[in-house]
Amino acid sequence: MISYIFYSILFFLVKARNKFATLCYINQSKRRIMSFLREWRHSPCLMTPLTAIMIILMLVLGFIGLFFQIPGMVIGILIGVMSRRGNWFVEFLYPLGLARWGHLALLRWGSKGKNGVKLGEDGRILHSRSIEQRTEVLKGRIYIHPLPQLLDNIGYLIVCLPPRSILKNSRLKEDVPPILGILIDCGDADEVSEQLEYIQDVHYGHLPCEIQIKTLLSTHKHHDHTAGNAGLLRHPKIGKTLKHIYGGAIERVPLCNSFVFDGSFITMPSAGNNNMNTVVSIECIAAPSHTRGSIVYCLRNKSRSEMYDDASLQTPEGGSNVFAYLFTGDAMFSGGGGVPFESDIEFPKDLDLDSKKSTDQFKPGGGSLSIERCFADILRRGIDDRDVIKSPHCGSQQMLIFPGHEYTFDLLQRQLQSESMQPNNSMWNRHTPSVFFEIASQFFIAGHRRHLPKSTRVLTVPTSMQRELKINPYYRSLKKRGEHILTAIHVWYKHGKRCKRIKVANTSEMAYLTMPKSQSVDESVAQNTFSLKSPSSETTWNMNHEDLNRSVFTTIYSSDLKTVIDQLKNGKIQPEQAAYKLSKLEEKLEEQTVMRRPVPNTFPSEKKMYLGLIAISVLGSKPAAMTYDDSTKMNLAAPVDNTDYLLISKSRLIAALFRLGLLSSNSNDLESNDIVQMIHLLWEAAWSDFEGLTLDDERQDLEVQNEQKDLIELGALKLVLFAVPYNQPSWFKKYCMPCASDPRVALSAKKAETMQVRKRSGGELVRHDISKCPMCANVLGCPLHNGHDDDDDDSYEEELFARGSSMGVQVVKGSPRSPGRSGDEVELREVNVHRREKEVKVKV
Repeated sequence: MISYIFYSILFFLVKARNKFATLCYINQSKRRIMSFLREWRHSPCLMTPLTAIMIILMLVLGFIGLFFQIPGMVIGILIGVMSRRGNWFVEFLYPLGLARWGHLALLRWGSKGKNGVKLGEDGRILHSRSIEQRTEVLKGRIYIHPLPQLLDNIGYLIVCLPPRSILKNSRLKEDVPPILGILIDCGDADEVSEQLEYIQDVHYGHLPCEIQIKTLLSTHKHHDHTAGNAGLLRHPKIGKTLKHIYGGAIERVPLCNSFVFDGSFITMPSAGNNNMNTVVSIECIAAPSHTRGSIVYCLRNKSRSEMYDDASLQTPEGGSNVFAYLFTGDAMFSGGGGVPFESDIEFPKDLDLDSKKSTDQFKPGGGSLSIERCFADILRRGIDDRDVIKSPHCGSQQMLIFPGHEYTFDLLQRQLQSESMQPNNSMWNRHTPSVFFEIASQFFIAGHRRHLPKSTRVLTVPTSMQRELKINPYYRSLKKRGEHILTAIHVWYKHGKRCKRIKVANTSEMAYLTMPKSQSVDESVAQNTFSLKSPSSETTWNMNHEDLNRSVFTTIYSSDLKTVIDQLKNGKIQPEQAAYKLSKLEEKLEEQTVMRRPVPNTFPSEKKMYLGLIAISVLGSKPAAMTYDDSTKMNLAAPVDNTDYLLISKSRLIAALFRLGLLSSNSNDLESNDIVQMIHLLWEAAWSDFEGLTLDDERQDLEVQNEQKDLIELGALKLVLFAVPYNQPSWFKKYCMPCASDPRVALSAKKAETMQVRKRSGGELVRHDISKCPMCANVLGCPLHNGHDDDDDDSYEEELFARGSSMGVQVVKGSPRSPGRSGDEVELREVNVHRREKEVKVKV
């Protein structure tokens, strides 16, 4: 037994030894194999050909895969090219009958589910309640009614009532002339005709005459604005009186028989003693962007002496009575603009501003630039400079916008979407607080009106130009471009050595550039201007400029309001001063909280020079047609292939800056403005560079017509402002005699070399005072900016002085019988202004 156990243990040990020897052999083999592989991996003799074979095999397999993917790549490239030219579908295929049927079918299908305002018990369903609403142009004579159509379209009806003297003295109904009617855009004839009947019953049923449609104005050719033209002509009542259908000369408006162009006037209808020509006029303003032949119809009332047949209705002296009513179609909306379907195509490289240089070409008639040029032209031409009310708004409160769609809520919502509200987006930081709060206010108002029950939805239009300057992104962009121009002119005047200096105030140092802040209309002006509106009733909602310019919400700084309340409680200010301070609180939001100015003694960066040239072209040049044939038919500027030869108008640039509120309007004479004088100097310097050159016949004819030297090429301004010559020709054109360059190009290159070139910098000097910034002061823990503001007292006293002077009374600064600044008693006396200064007695 013991021996058996011994041999078993011995057998087990021998077997374990053999297994261990086997494992050691395997491990040694593995080590030999790994060592061999390691040597092979790092052996140049073996790895060099193997690596080459591997790369060749990889390339072969890659080419095989690429061969099978080439069709997909080619298709993707072609689709990308065609998608960027998708506007061609709208321009060339959309006018076809099939597209017309499909578009209108979609609009009517969408209208059934979205809209819910019925015309009567069995009438059609509209998208807005508007029968009671009308805009008063001339009391008792001219009114504008909105006409909701289809899904979200809006047409308009202009009516002219017979003079009240005729209505009063006519005994027989046959002796009374009809109510003259002009339609703007008709997308659905049945909806329009039914609304005309309801308007007649609600507003003019008490008159012994009916509405007769004499004229139809089509803003552009799209079906949702013109599909009802044929139906109106077939209508048993309207078709008998409708004689004229107006449209752009190149627009191909259906059944158009009267073609118009830029600057032409509509022949106003008349019937008997009811003649619209005596009270209003309509000018055509071309807006080649949404379509090539889009027209904005500008309705204006005549001068004060011709407006009213009743002398008792004359407005007091001191305010203009001329207002503009702009029917923009799809060219301009409240809060945006129409898609530029028929403008030059904008490619991604055109929008990449970071890579742009001052010598790069751009497309003045392309994409968003075409929209901005049209917007600038509309703003400048809406109201004549002679009719502008003397106020900081520069005529914008005298213009009302009547767009062709109800898009306000959607367009404002797009501006407040998450992409534009990201922290790295500096869009809002470049504007004053009033701009953001105005957009937010109008967005809330539009959302409230458009989300009422379907049967009570209210329109958000018409709107005022004064409001659009803040909430419309294209007008905000125009204002920023104007600031680019002002900065460039300031830098040129301060550091330029090539022109004779003039004495201009506040330019000895390059101060932080602050733009004139817009203010509310003076109450006396508003009262003189808007005092003739007819009273409204439950069935007649009369609106005018005063109603549409009035704000629903007012945003102010809480600290400013608290300061006035505390001062009034403590008896530090009188109620009159408190009222004045409260009226000025809203203006504080117009002030910039962050001041910026360029680095002194430096040229702008390439990107800023490029943006400056775009700004000059947008604000200083007339909207151009898409083709040379269009320019002839529409009376527009011809397109240019080289932006250096784009003609810039000095008067147009000054007018645009003034209407945008960038030029101070305190003086009655705009020519006395410092910036205007600098612009005159800039034009003189640019013209002097090219005097004596022999030009071709076309250029010589231009100079003969341009006696006042109002027009100049953008290349000449580029040379003077930024020391950048005309774009030089390629090497092929330099050595090709038939392609010899313009002598201006060679001369500009020589002048640019001799000009003093300073360092180019895109930087800015930024100033921000935390203790005075209302949005940052509470961080300091003490309201330093809440103290008594002596500047407000000075402004109040200056206004009292101005009012006293206008009444023949002179007022000396200081509160009556109250301590002066030095603690002395000040006694004020009313003194006739015409007395000599030595007779004025002021006891101190």
